Amino acid sequence: MMKFRRFLFLGGAFFLLLVKFAVDVIRMNVELDMGGLMFLRELTAAGAFLLIFLAIQATISSRTVNPVRRLGFLLVFVIALLIGSILLNFLPAGGFDAKELALLPLDYATLFLASLLGLIAGTFALVFLRFLKDLIFVSRKKSTLRNFRIFIALMLATAISSLFFRPLESSTVTYILYALAIVLAFVNAFRMPWIVYLTKREKILTLVFSFFLFVLFVVVNTLLSQNEILSRSLAYYSRPIQECISLSLWFGGIFSGMAFVSTLFHLPTAEAFDRKRSEVASIHTLSKLVTQVFDFRELTETVTSMTMQVVEARSCWLELLPSRDESGEMNDPDGNVSGQTQIVGLKNVTRAEIEDLLGSGLRYLRTTVFREGKPVVIDAVAKDPRFAGGPKGVPKPGSLVIVPLVSHVGPLGFLYATKEAEYGFMKDDVELISTFADQATIAIENSRLINKSIERERLVREMTLAQEMQRKLLPQRLPSIPGLDIDAVSTPAFEVGGDYYDFVKLSDHLIGIIVGDVSGKGVPAAFYMSEVKGIFQSLSGLYASPRDFMVRANAVLMESIDKHSFVSLIYGILDTRTGRFQIARAGHCPMLHVCESTSKYLRPDGMGLGLADHALFQGSIEEHTLDLNPGDVCVLYTDGVTEAHQGEEEFGYERLRVAAGLADGTPAVQVKENILRAVDDFLEKGTPHDDMTLVVVRWLGTPGQL
Repeated sequence: MMKFRRFLFLGGAFFLLLVKFAVDVIRMNVELDMGGLMFLRELTAAGAFLLIFLAIQATISSRTVNPVRRLGFLLVFVIALLIGSILLNFLPAGGFDAKELALLPLDYATLFLASLLGLIAGTFALVFLRFLKDLIFVSRKKSTLRNFRIFIALMLATAISSLFFRPLESSTVTYILYALAIVLAFVNAFRMPWIVYLTKREKILTLVFSFFLFVLFVVVNTLLSQNEILSRSLAYYSRPIQECISLSLWFGGIFSGMAFVSTLFHLPTAEAFDRKRSEVASIHTLSKLVTQVFDFRELTETVTSMTMQVVEARSCWLELLPSRDESGEMNDPDGNVSGQTQIVGLKNVTRAEIEDLLGSGLRYLRTTVFREGKPVVIDAVAKDPRFAGGPKGVPKPGSLVIVPLVSHVGPLGFLYATKEAEYGFMKDDVELISTFADQATIAIENSRLINKSIERERLVREMTLAQEMQRKLLPQRLPSIPGLDIDAVSTPAFEVGGDYYDFVKLSDHLIGIIVGDVSGKGVPAAFYMSEVKGIFQSLSGLYASPRDFMVRANAVLMESIDKHSFVSLIYGILDTRTGRFQIARAGHCPMLHVCESTSKYLRPDGMGLGLADHALFQGSIEEHTLDLNPGDVCVLYTDGVTEAHQGEEEFGYERLRVAAGLADGTPAVQVKENILRAVDDFLEKGTPHDDMTLVVVRWLGTPGQL
């Protein structure tokens, strides 16, 4: 679409220029004195250049204006215009015949020269104005557009005022309007705020470009106005266009001269501005890194690189103190550091040079920085007594600055920078290094927090996996045996726990039921729980007596269990035909037996597994036999049920007895729910402090007894 518009504009301009050229050819051969025809001639010229301007407007983008590049383009265009004007001056043309202040070409070469010069100079003038407008409008104010429009209006007024006069005729009104336009050119030329923001290199380029532009604009304007053949060619082509070209060239010359003078005045501050610009860019970059980059090495390398670059330091490095997690205690404000410090981000310095430099004065410097909580500057390192203890013959820097890295939890480390010259660090340098140190503190904290978060996520994933694995160690479904109603639940206090329950079918009518509790909680207890499961699955089928199983299980567990741990178990073998229930208890909670009219706790003797050797354990364990009646309920549980506490008060055995109720035909699942609800009400919906396991067994009797 844009290309089509440019094609239309240029095509229309070409057509109008052909019309004007045809009128000039007719005038050259036929004497005409028709005011309307002359007005049409000027109107076609104005229309052609308007279309050329629209084509230029559609071609040149002003979204991102680079002033230095625009000046470079202007310089190229002015050089091209100068070369073109000089070449046209050497064309073999006969010149003009001046009659009554009017001009008539003597040959077709002169007519062609006037037309070509008018087209080239007019087009170049439009390009100049477009480029100058972009430069003036950089960071423009409200008055900028107004002043530029006034200049354009005066330029057009000057052109229109000359429309009614012959090419060689002068006019006071035209002179006045021309002078006012020059004044507005000066007013607009003062709009150069972009010079302040140029780098030193860009300012030097601006000086060169603006100087040559000023000279070339003056030369071209003088050539087009003083050279007889060129000036008369423009006057013949169009007096209004000649005035516009002249004002455009003077405007360019004035603007270039002002640009040269202004840049010259700003050049001494170029280095300071470049530094401030570099500081802002560095702080911005570092701020982005703090939030986007979590690689610890990259962050420290960036901090020291930017510090060395911006303050023009000879060397730079970071010394990080061990964190609380690494040392076990915080670094104290007397400079005492627990653990080995870490030197990172070294720039133009080695570890050996750092050790030689700091030497015995390191602790004193740390103490000073810690206590004062602000940077310490050593203006003359070689003369400072704190560095007198270093090895002789080792060159020392001229000056040194040490800035603390302090977070909300305490000191994290120090940022060091050196310069070769004594008294090399100014106040601005120290403030800037302090800013970098603050950013480094945030970056280091973020990096450490991210690492901790990643580690925490890893542990959570592992704990979730462990929880899932432990859940699979428990029975995935309850055994379905005629004459027996069973329900069970196990809830760890943490992600994993040490409680365990299981069932094993020993024969057609015998089922083994076990409930265990490993001392402690969490992962260690879960490991021992999995070991107990393996022992139970391996040994339960080999021993028909619960007591014999307990004795053998203790012997196996003693070989692997930690001396500070033990396992409590209650194991029973139930004959589903007769209701005979053999029970052995190894330091576990007593079993609650609920019958129709009463309930009681069964407490066979026995110590926990893993507490004593074979002989002592075998002597302590006993087995109890209970004959169940149809409908009797046995409740096996861990101490997480009875020892659930609210404040200093425990749930206790009596509340468990009440919650279990009487064996009046209540299904096992309902007994379990009653007990859990009672515990939950006692805790007032709070979280249990221990693993909680509950197994409810209700013997229904043989089919003949049901």
